[in-house]
Amino acid sequence: MVEFFGSVDKNRRGEVSSDMPAWYFDVHVDEMEEDIARRERELASDKVPPEYYQMKKNQVSNLKEKLSEIKASKPILKGGLKTKFANEYHKLQNRIADSMPTRMEDRNGFVSPREELARWNTPHIDIDPEIATSCGMKHVKGKITGKQADKIYKMIGKHIGENTNIERIRKEGKSQSQRDMEEYTAHILEKFSKVG
Repeated sequence: MVEFFGSVDKNRRGEVSSDMPAWYFDVHVDEMEEDIARRERELASDKVPPEYYQMKKNQVSNLKEKLSEIKASKPILKGGLKTKFANEYHKLQNRIADSMPTRMEDRNGFVSPREELARWNTPHIDIDPEIATSCGMKHVKGKITGKQADKIYKMIGKHIGENTNIERIRKEGKSQSQRDMEEYTAHILEKFSKVG
């Protein structure tokens, strides 16, 4: 099974101890590479006092090892496996967008904090259970929370070179729940107008 979190992301008990995998943060990886290059130049320039040379050399060695672990922890997705994750990414994009309040609802203050909290913490978004497990998320009968869905969407998106910004998939206009409520209200009003 493919794992999106490597040993570098886990504690001594083997549990994932970070929100997102280390390889996800490519800016951090770039900074580590620059830091290693700077320290190696320092060592090569004879500016390091002899009594600190071995300590500095060990620091560089440790940083290189850590960087190597981070790079090795990025899963390899090829062929059918890459297609499977890409397909789930696109399905997840639609499911997340459908579950979120729209821009109009957000802008006009129609978003209920209670509903948003439930969306964030209650398993309601369908997912392929194998993909959820690969991304380090526990599912409940093939369903994950909004928070988990956001993380999986970002991880897969980063890996396959797609969007990772959740706000970019938020829909305009009215949400399905808002349209359903308006339709239901119109139906009730129509019924009462016929009775009167």
